[in-house]
Amino acid sequence: MSAWRKFCVWVCIAGWLLASCSLHRRPPNTATPAPTGTPPVSPTAAEANADYLQTLRDLHYGKYLGASDSGRTKTTQLGWDIYHYSPADCRCLLDTEYLLMARAGTESTKTVLWMEGGGVCFPGSEDCTKTANAGVLKAQLGLGSSSPLNPVKDWNFIYVPYCDGSIHLGDSDADYDNNGSMDHWHWGLKNTSAAVRLMKELFPGSQEILVAGCSAGGYGTIGTAPIVRLQFPQANLYVLNESGLGLMNPAMRADYDLAYRTWNLDPLLPPDCPQCRDQLIYLYYWQLARDPRLKVGVFSSYQDATFIGNWNISPEDFKTLLLETTASIHKDYPGVFQRYLIEGDAHCILNYSYTVNGISIWEWIRYMVNNDSRWTDILE
Repeated sequence: MSAWRKFCVWVCIAGWLLASCSLHRRPPNTATPAPTGTPPVSPTAAEANADYLQTLRDLHYGKYLGASDSGRTKTTQLGWDIYHYSPADCRCLLDTEYLLMARAGTESTKTVLWMEGGGVCFPGSEDCTKTANAGVLKAQLGLGSSSPLNPVKDWNFIYVPYCDGSIHLGDSDADYDNNGSMDHWHWGLKNTSAAVRLMKELFPGSQEILVAGCSAGGYGTIGTAPIVRLQFPQANLYVLNESGLGLMNPAMRADYDLAYRTWNLDPLLPPDCPQCRDQLIYLYYWQLARDPRLKVGVFSSYQDATFIGNWNISPEDFKTLLLETTASIHKDYPGVFQRYLIEGDAHCILNYSYTVNGISIWEWIRYMVNNDSRWTDILE
């Protein structure tokens, strides 16, 4: 063999060895996300089950997942099991009873966790839902309905009442009148963790999980998804946020700073996501950068009257904020973060058969939970 041919053979062998090594090299660690710029490299499922899950534990998302439910009792109403909790374990804002509702479906490996809405409470603002009611008729509307159009009608269902005033995530006792005695209990994290524990107990084989909520329940999905991920590391996790996208009026920064302090929300906010404190929606961005089994769908009207009224923002400024924040996430994660944005001032989905560009909201949800390529961004 000539010297030239020998040289060529050795070059080929060397190239093959280098390529083989690169194929087996572990991908780099996920970088710190930002609402704009190049997105981090998506981790593998194995990495998510190690680094990401430990990060969630460090951020207190698993703080109450090991708590006891020994004081719980159960009643039944219209096909729903109603679980009543001891005040030592879970409670509403004004120290009243907390409860959860559950119903088994025929698709045993698929579960909906519905987060009820109802406003927020903090000192100076106390217009929120303060009691938990077994509203089984209300629970059978929307995603809980038996409509043949409903893509999750046969799924297991857990209904999570809202009565903590802290978007399902607070973790504090508060003294609103400063008289030295606690008078408000923001136990959202305890209550939500009880719901996720119940899901693990009743439906341990859940492989497809939809975390959904409206208004304050929509805000709640942002922090509930990490809790569910800790309990179900290998499940395909979907989020449907209806009109609770984690947006805040920047001009009212002092108000939501007070709310966050009152609720003790800071331990749940990643230090490497400073923008999450400014607009809570960016916590979705942070999660999508680390969780390869997560998809997020958000719904809103462009002039949401409830949000505009509660947060004292003009319709024009709200629409700008809505489009800018959601577009920044969709730009970097177009396959796993989609929007269904409509004209008008509706708050939450009032009609799931509403159709834009030939696709109803029912169909859009079906495409998401079926991992269908027809699940796309829809802007009316």
